[in-house]
This record gives sequence, structure tokens and C-alpha cells, in this order.
Amino acid sequence: MIVRHSELRELLTDILDRREVEFSDVIADHFTEAELRGHSSHGVQRMIPLVKGVELGTIRRDLEFEVVKESNSSILIDGKHSVGISLWSLLIEREYDSPVTAIAVRNASHVGYLGYYTERLARKGKVAIMLGNAEPAVTRPGTSPAKVLSTTPFSVAIPSDPPVVLDMALSAIARGKIVEALRKGETIPHGVAVDPEGKVTTNPQRALEGALLPLGGEKGFYLMLTLELLVAFLTGSAVGPQVRGVLNTEHPPNKGEVMIIIDPKYFEANVDAVEYMKEVVGGLLPGEHGRKIREERLKSGIKLDEKLFSTLLSMRERVPYFK
Repeated sequence: MIVRHSELRELLTDILDRREVEFSDVIADHFTEAELRGHSSHGVQRMIPLVKGVELGTIRRDLEFEVVKESNSSILIDGKHSVGISLWSLLIEREYDSPVTAIAVRNASHVGYLGYYTERLARKGKVAIMLGNAEPAVTRPGTSPAKVLSTTPFSVAIPSDPPVVLDMALSAIARGKIVEALRKGETIPHGVAVDPEGKVTTNPQRALEGALLPLGGEKGFYLMLTLELLVAFLTGSAVGPQVRGVLNTEHPPNKGEVMIIIDPKYFEANVDAVEYMKEVVGGLLPGEHGRKIREERLKSGIKLDEKLFSTLLSMRERVPYFK
């Protein structure tokens, strides 16, 4: 079915308002923007675990956080189980005047897709690098299919017109894509996940019971491992199999995110490199595909499967939905 973006945003806002969730419009805008750009794995299907956490009390309705440490170029925040989207949306609106600023957050709920934040900073003229961890979903290739790492979300945005925005999981497939395939009754690509016996599978249910594979095999695994260690090291968050509360919101969130903001005025700001590589690769720089999808969906609407939309309608009418 096709839903207009304004209708979807209004529905999501209403669901959250009926549960007295603070900054409901910010959260609804994030999920709607994810759908507009084709990031359905981080779109409205994420409303379900969010609402569940709010109703169970593992995710706060209000935005509360603690500044644990702060300097003129760094800040460490404990999110106190607040909605991660609300917290990070607030953080990127601050003014950062240092050549390089580091932000570290722990114990906030799911933050959505990272490019939402990095692109907004790039449009303000800043370079932004963001990474995080989450519940384990990825196994080490060639071993037992034990889940030891998250999908290691990663985003980089570079100021240009329009900004270059890389936003990806470092697993061979995003876990949300598998959840989406399961809901739609579809298969997943070959070679991205294994079943509980360690055999490659295209069955999304078996993949969720098993584990995802890293992008780039063994090298990709160690890249992911190092980045997740960096997040835990800087934020004080849980790491690996200790992480909870992202998709399974019966538990409070204990994950972390790190963002590095660079002000190009203190460096070279070589925009010619962006234009040159745009010619070399034929104009397909990171972020272009999502912007084209957004333009199309603003005109034609957002395609949602009826089962998911029906669930959203039920969540609006039935409060609480999970208790």
C-alpha cells in the first residue's frame, strides 16, 4: 500500500503522543525520513520495539541525560535510557567551534539511521563521522555461528553541494533488512547470513536464529571488532554479547555511539576532490541514491506492507499495546 509522507508522520506522532513521549515530532520525522530515503530497515518498523520499551518502562518517555564529562572539545553523556533519536537530534543542534569535537553517548535507546545526523552537520559545513554498537548479530567467519558483534553502523558526511553521505552497516546485510524480509515473506541474498548450524541460508527466520556475516570476511570482522571496541572504550557502554535493549526492548539499552565533528575551516576543505571523483565514478557518490528515492517518494508516496501499517494503526488505537 502507498502512504503519503505527511500522513505517516502524523500517524507516528499520534502513536507517541498517546503515550506521552517527549519530542514525538522529532522521532516521527526521523522514521518518516528513513522511509523516504529507502532506509526501511531503520524506518517505521522500529516503532514497534520503541513503543514496547516505552510501555514496559525500559525506555524513558521524557528526555533526561547526564553530562558525565565535558571540555571545550568533548562531551561524554549518559543517556539514562532516553530515546536515542531525541537525544542525538538535540546534540547536533549545538554549536561546535573547536577544530575537532568528540561526542560519546551511552545508555540511550535506538538512534535510527546515522546518516540523519551526519548529513545535517554536513549541511552546516562540518565533516561528521559517527559509529555505534548494538545487540550482537554478526559471527566470525569460519567459526561456530555465535553472535559476537553488532552490525557496526557507520556514517561519514562531507560538506559539498549536495553533501557526500555514507551510511551503512559493516555486516554483509543490515539486521533490519532481514526482519523486513521475514515480515514480507521474502528471502534474503545468498552469502550474507548463516543458520544455527553455520550453513549459509537465504531464509530470514533461519538467519535471525543463526547469525549475519561481516562485510569483507575475516578482515571485515576485525574492522568491526576494532570499531566496536573503540565505541565501548570511549563511552563506557557494553560491548559484544553484553549489549541489550536495541531490538529486544524488554531490557534497558546499554549500547553506545561516538561522533567526531571536524570544522573544515581549520583544514584544507578541498571541495575540488569531491567534484573530481564525482566525474570519475559517474556522479554516484554516497548519498545520491537516497536523495533520488526521497524525491520520488515525496511525489508518489511511501510503500508500506499492509501488515506493518495495520500494526501501526492498532498501536494508535490500543494503549497500552503490549501490556
